[in-house]
Amino acid sequence: MVNYIMRIADNDEFEARVFSRRAYYTAMRRRWEKGMRILLAKKIEGKGDAFIGYAVVEKALSVDELSGEERDMCRRNGWSTKVIFGRLVRLQPPILIKHTPVGKWLQKGTLLHGAPISDEDLSSVIELASVKINY
Repeated sequence: MVNYIMRIADNDEFEARVFSRRAYYTAMRRRWEKGMRILLAKKIEGKGDAFIGYAVVEKALSVDELSGEERDMCRRNGWSTKVIFGRLVRLQPPILIKHTPVGKWLQKGTLLHGAPISDEDLSSVIELASVKINY
């Protein structure tokens, strides 16, 4: 099973919605499977890119499976899938990507969105967190 990095827009409101809804709306076309692990990344003002959380996929719904209001919102924003998390954890403090194995990758910034990540690299990032807050 493949794990991925998903980048949250540099927007506190969007970040809050991801954690409160335990879901992420995306245009990424992937074969989403129950149990996939996702590292959530975001640009931290004045510090650079950081991992702010991780999630375990419960299920993914296509835009056609959503209610009218959600479907309209997805179409307006160009999203095709709602990924629902069975487990969602905030990493505290955020872990700067440059201090992780991912920091050595050629991909940087927005190019990390949708990048696959190995179980080993993902686990090493999660272990760097001092505090893990479950949502």
